[in-house]
Amino acid sequence: MRTLFANACVITGNEAGDIHPQGFVLVEGGRIVAVGPMAALPGVPDGVRTVDAGGRFLTPGLVNMHQHLHMNLLKGLADGMLLEPWARDFSAHSRRAMRRPAVRNSARLAALEMLRTGTTCVLNHQSPFSWPELTHDAAEAMAQAGLRQVLAIPFQCRTPKLPEHPWDEAEATRQIGALVQALEGGANGMTRTALTVECNAHHTEMGRSSDSLVRAGHALAQALDLRVAVHMSGGTLSMRMGFTKYRRQTGRSDVEYLEQLGVLDHRWILKHGIHFSDEDLQKVARRGASVVYTPTSESIRGGGLGPWRAMHEAGIRCALGTDGPAVDYSVDMVEQIKACCFLQAVRYGDRDAITPRQALAMATLGAARALGLEREIGSLEPGKRADLVLFDRRRAHLQMIEDPLTAFVRGCRGADATLVMVDGRIAMQDGHFPQVPDADAVMAAARADAAQLLAEAGFERLAQPRWPVRA
Repeated sequence: MRTLFANACVITGNEAGDIHPQGFVLVEGGRIVAVGPMAALPGVPDGVRTVDAGGRFLTPGLVNMHQHLHMNLLKGLADGMLLEPWARDFSAHSRRAMRRPAVRNSARLAALEMLRTGTTCVLNHQSPFSWPELTHDAAEAMAQAGLRQVLAIPFQCRTPKLPEHPWDEAEATRQIGALVQALEGGANGMTRTALTVECNAHHTEMGRSSDSLVRAGHALAQALDLRVAVHMSGGTLSMRMGFTKYRRQTGRSDVEYLEQLGVLDHRWILKHGIHFSDEDLQKVARRGASVVYTPTSESIRGGGLGPWRAMHEAGIRCALGTDGPAVDYSVDMVEQIKACCFLQAVRYGDRDAITPRQALAMATLGAARALGLEREIGSLEPGKRADLVLFDRRRAHLQMIEDPLTAFVRGCRGADATLVMVDGRIAMQDGHFPQVPDADAVMAAARADAAQLLAEAGFERLAQPRWPVRA
C-alpha cells in the first residue's frame, strides 16, 4: 500500500537539516520512497491513499534510548529518593514482588504511552527478573502494539557476591546467546536485540557485576555483533554512598573501569554520564561509545546536570531517553528534547548550549547511530523505514512561532501527536491505537496489577496523597 503525506511542514532530521515548510513524504510498504517540497510532486499516483497534513509537523519517529518497561506500574512512587536508596530499598524490592502478568501489562501500558507521544522505537533496558519468559513477553508486547524495539537482555551470572545465581559465565553465555538468536529480527525485523551489562560502581558493590562478568558479557556482544547498554557515572555526590564514595574506594571512575578492563569500544551505550570528567570524555570519544541523556529523570531527584555541550564538542554520539517512570513521571520524548535544551542552557549560561537541531537529532538520527540503525531509521529519507509522526501545529500554544524547528523543539508537546506510523503501519491516530483495540482494558489491568503489587511489596503508603488533610 502507498500513502502520501501532503501539505506537511516536513522536518526531515537528515544530515543537512532539511525542512520543507510545504512538503510531502511518500511511503510504499514499510519504506519511504520520496521526500520533498510540494512543488516537486508532479501529481498523486494512482492507488495512493492521501493524508492531507494541513500544515502539521511531520517528523521522524522519536527514539527513546532508555526505558525500563516494568516501571510504568510504579509511576510517581519514588518521589525524592536518591539513586542508591532507590535502587536498594525500592527498585529491587518491587521487582521481587512483581508477578509475570504485571510485568507484561506494564510493558503494554508503556507501549501505549510512548506511541501516544510520538515514540516509534525504544531501547528497552530490561531489568533482571527470575523468569526468562519475560524477555519473550517484552518482545511480544511491543510487537503487538506496533512499536519498534531494541531489547537489551541482561547478562548476569554467578559473582563473588551473588554465589546463588544458577549460571556460571559459560552457561550464561550459552543461554543468553540462544535467547538473542531466538528474538533477533522478530516481528518482521521490528525486534532487535542488545545486551545489558551492568558494571557501574553501585551495581558492582551490590554484587550484580564483576570483572569477569563484564569481560564475558562484552565477549558475547562481540561474537553476536550487539550493542551493550549500561548505567554509567550517575548517583549521589556523597562520601557515605554513591559515585563519590565508590570513586574514593576504587580510585577510578566508571569509564576508567571499562578502559582498564580493555572492553570500552563503539558497542557501549552509556546511560546518564552525569559525573563524567574531562578525562572520561576523552576516553569515550576515542573509543567511539555513545552516551544517553535522561534530563527530566536526573533533575527530578536533583541528580545533576551532565556536561552535554562538552560531549558534543568532543564528537561523542549523543542520544536522549526518559529512564523508567518510577523515577520520572513520563516517557514523553518531546519533553526530553525540550528539557535537554533548557537544562543545558542553565548549566552553561548559554541559550544555545544545546541547539534545537542538536536536541532533535539526539532523539532521532543520533539515537539511530548509537543503535547502529542509522541506515534504517532516524530521519525522513528515501529508502529508510517509514517511522514518522504528525504533530498538530494548529493548536493555540504553537501560534506565533514562525521558525518550524524552534516551534517544534521549544513549543510542542507529546500530546500534540495526532498520527504515528511505524514501519509503514499506523500505530496511533487521534488517540486511538489500531493495533491495540483493547487499550482501555490494558490500562484497567495495569491499574489492578499496580494495586496488587503495592500491597505485596508493602508500598501502599507511597501511593497515598501527600498534601495536608484538613478537617
